[in-house]
Amino acid sequence: MRIRYFVLYTCVAGALLAGIASTGDAAPQANEPRVVEVVVKRFAFEPATIEAFEGERLRVLVRSADGPHGFEIKRFKVSKEIPRGTEPVTIEFTASEAGTFPILCSLFCGDGHADMKGALVVVTRAAAN
Repeated sequence: MRIRYFVLYTCVAGALLAGIASTGDAAPQANEPRVVEVVVKRFAFEPATIEAFEGERLRVLVRSADGPHGFEIKRFKVSKEIPRGTEPVTIEFTASEAGTFPILCSLFCGDGHADMKGALVVVTRAAAN
């Protein structure tokens, strides 16, 4: 019986806290970019595909798992060198157009460099519904 009350209490408390959080801080969070973490390594991007909504602001934190690489999305004028090390490189942009856009390594990183590809897939909110 006590377990049932504990589960009920936990569910009610969680729902109340979720309601408070969603009504109290909704406006500031709406303006913040969505954070996406990407690891680059020979010869891949992880994740290989980033999905976004048209008009969505993104903050991509890119970290190298081995040596120097590049991170480029030409359509959105994104081009950054990613050095060796554990500190991420922060890239911010708005996915202002729907479509599928290649993500490339813009810094030669070895024999498999040409095969190192990813994609930014941007959909309209109407298409997602």
